[in-house]
Amino acid sequence: MSKYTNKRLDIVPSTGGSNRVTIPATPFQIRGGTSTGGATSVPCRGCLILAPTGSSNVRVRIDSACTTVTGIAVPEHLLEDGLSGYLRLDIDDLNRLYFLGEAENDVVDIIYWS
Repeated sequence: MSKYTNKRLDIVPSTGGSNRVTIPATPFQIRGGTSTGGATSVPCRGCLILAPTGSSNVRVRIDSACTTVTGIAVPEHLLEDGLSGYLRLDIDDLNRLYFLGEAENDVVDIIYWS
């Protein structure tokens, strides 16, 4: 059960959506699951995160600002072996995510279910 929404996190419901987050200029950080920098809450039960091919080394962290040391690398859409990769997070609000990129206009694609 989610401690924030009191909903089950172990099933995939029929609702949700997708967002593309664009990393802004220096310091190449953004909060949340929307390109508004965390201004909007996006409740969910979980999400898949991936960086499109060509994005720099994008990293993610939950509940606090991301750094090159503390963030987890977001997989690129197309890995070297030709397989697509993604990072799955069982989280209850995309607004709890913090992203860090290496360059302006790096993007992160998020698919979420609510």
